[in-house]
Amino acid sequence: MKKDMKKAEVKSVSTDVVDAKSVKNTKSGVGGDSKVDFKVIRKGSAPKLRDESQLVQYELGHVDGKLSLRITSNDKDGLFSNEAIPVSKITECLAKQAKGADFTSRVLHPAFTKKSSNNAGFLAAILRKEKVLTAREEKLFLHELAIEANTLEKHLSK
Repeated sequence: MKKDMKKAEVKSVSTDVVDAKSVKNTKSGVGGDSKVDFKVIRKGSAPKLRDESQLVQYELGHVDGKLSLRITSNDKDGLFSNEAIPVSKITECLAKQAKGADFTSRVLHPAFTKKSSNNAGFLAAILRKEKVLTAREEKLFLHELAIEANTLEKHLSK
């Protein structure tokens, strides 16, 4: 019973952190941060890092002329922020990583304004699907850049 009460409290604290159950099967224009004018250019889904049978759905689009990405839903339980993230913020996070070095999803946290603990992992799963990151063979949760960070916007615009 306490666990259920805790979830309800989390939902009421921030409307920008979304319970996956409430947005599953969200259609374009309804999901995501309704406070911004997000012009969708394409949608996708990516297997989660922990369980590849579960998917994270996302959209790429423009907000005020800037290429942005937002997580719209996922197949199972898990909170996430549905904010539109400028690709330039993701580039800033990735540009700090040395060529050939491995890193965890945690390096992507600064790209988000909202701080759901799943945000960075879900974004890493999306970036793997987009072939921006590759998995390190020996470690499931370690990533390596597959492209030059400064080419991210061009890469995602394809």
